[in-house]
Amino acid sequence: MRRTRLTIAVTVTVTVAAATVVGLPTAASAAPKDVTVQLLAMNDFHGRITETTGSDSQLLTAPGPDGAYGSTDDVKTVVGGSANVATTVKTLQSSFDGTTQGPHTSLFVGAGDLVSASPFESSVFKDEPTIEVLNAMGLDVSSVGNHEFDRGTDELRRISAATDGTYTDDVTECEGITVGVDGCFGTDGHEFEGADFPYLAANVVSKETGQPMLPPYQVFTTPANQKVAMIGVVTKTTPTIVAPTGIADVDVIDEAQAVNTWVPELQAMGIQAIGVLVHEGGTAGNAAPPTPAYDGCAGLTGPIVDINQRIDPAVDLIVSAHTHNAYNCKLADGKGHERLVTQAGYYGRLITDIRLSLDRKTGDVNRSATYSATNVPVTRTAPDATVQGIVDYWNGRAAEAGNVVVGSITADITRAYTTPAPTAEVPNPAPVENRGGESSLGNLVAQAQLEALQSDQYGNPVIAFMNPGGLRTDLTYASSQGGEAPGQVTFREVFNVQPFSNTVNAVTLTGAAIKDVLEQQFPSAARSSQLILGTSEGFSYSYDAAAPEGQRVIASSITLNGTVIDPKASYRAVANSFLIGGGDSFAAFKTGTNPITGPVDADTAVTYFEKHSPVSPPPANHAKPV
Repeated sequence: MRRTRLTIAVTVTVTVAAATVVGLPTAASAAPKDVTVQLLAMNDFHGRITETTGSDSQLLTAPGPDGAYGSTDDVKTVVGGSANVATTVKTLQSSFDGTTQGPHTSLFVGAGDLVSASPFESSVFKDEPTIEVLNAMGLDVSSVGNHEFDRGTDELRRISAATDGTYTDDVTECEGITVGVDGCFGTDGHEFEGADFPYLAANVVSKETGQPMLPPYQVFTTPANQKVAMIGVVTKTTPTIVAPTGIADVDVIDEAQAVNTWVPELQAMGIQAIGVLVHEGGTAGNAAPPTPAYDGCAGLTGPIVDINQRIDPAVDLIVSAHTHNAYNCKLADGKGHERLVTQAGYYGRLITDIRLSLDRKTGDVNRSATYSATNVPVTRTAPDATVQGIVDYWNGRAAEAGNVVVGSITADITRAYTTPAPTAEVPNPAPVENRGGESSLGNLVAQAQLEALQSDQYGNPVIAFMNPGGLRTDLTYASSQGGEAPGQVTFREVFNVQPFSNTVNAVTLTGAAIKDVLEQQFPSAARSSQLILGTSEGFSYSYDAAAPEGQRVIASSITLNGTVIDPKASYRAVANSFLIGGGDSFAAFKTGTNPITGPVDADTAVTYFEKHSPVSPPPANHAKPV
């Protein structure tokens, strides 16, 4: 039985967030004096309210008959879809609730990126459908992720039902909508009222008040009066991966620093059981049997390792996110004690089932008793009827506009992919997206945006750029989400490629600034990864990735329609509002002058397909390595 959640207060300030949950029997594996707590965790859901398709729905669950992962007959399970997430959560809670030794509690928690970079049926309605689904699932709390800031802090406050730093559980329809935010979309019982759960943002600090813009933590209390606190933080790199203009009113501080600021306050309140929901993560090499590829902890690397080392040892577990990996680890904290660090992959394919024992006298987590985590596949056995009804409503709303055919393609037009090197465990690895490579899709989007703004109104631009992170899916010839014929492209498919609703803008850049933009594609102090931009037709350049920073692009090779770019000349350029604002550490765009805001990005793609169909994949040969 799903436990009933009771909210203590209608409104709680930024520094006090509390809720009470009805207690359930303690798990049999815990000592009698302990109170057992279950945390069910999900991260990087990205609005996947509808059942996913293709590779997104395939979870590798076992090796093939030869006992090695990577063969064509590996065992895969079809997973995902919010109605199935709801059923999985209820099933896990029922199993946990079925024991009879004493009071315990179960909480459903998130670690950010629950919204944005979403499919059409959620994103086109500003992710109000996803918030409604999460409410229906009974989500108790979540940290913010970087994608929660894609539409800016005002929109985050709106969807989280927060205004002026105050979390409100009881808001009326559309209350708190600010300038620049569309109204609500739902009708007939689906009117938007914001999140029923608090979004936490301990390290996102208001420049005006010096306090977190949203609650830094949430406290839950069991009937045995044991308290559990969750602190929420987002990756400190957020300012470099979202539009800077949307978060101009906040600073994002170090994750561990923020957590360690609030731990003493919680302890002063008598709370010893403390967890962290952090939207940052790592990469695990989970591939070798007998451990399932989604539930091990083989060679974990990445920012979460350092964050774990620096977070106060008083914190009892860390639920991580952001890297779309699946792992359950016990890493040494700063005092050398093992601490749970988990992540549940992405898109609602897995739920992490975490079990903790709380000492009835001290209230602290007893790590020598029940202290474990398991990633559980979200199988498609019996979709939750309530959640499915919500999904069906929004899919119906989206179908009329989303299924309109806007053009056609002759073949798949894709992002860049790289096939990892074979290993003994994975002799035939599948290709993975590679944002460090030039893509046919990126060049197509850049060309569409350039053509949309080639008029006197925008200063007749001559070149366009597209960031690879803004491309969220491919255009595939065989896809037919709305019943369209193979090769036909719908508005939904075009929108899903660019689901952020950025505007396409024009600015004037010097030739020197264009070279700086190209240099900023490569690793530096500002960003550790390589990101190759999509560019419009007629533009090309050569680069040496092994050359010193700032000297990787060969200046004499940067040409536009065969003519070398003059560093001192001015060129009218096009990019989306994310890049123009310096997103992804492309700071050179911020030197642009005479900015003009243009149409929404997806609309420029629609216009291009209407004009040029059938569209063939453009070559991905503008950036030439030497």
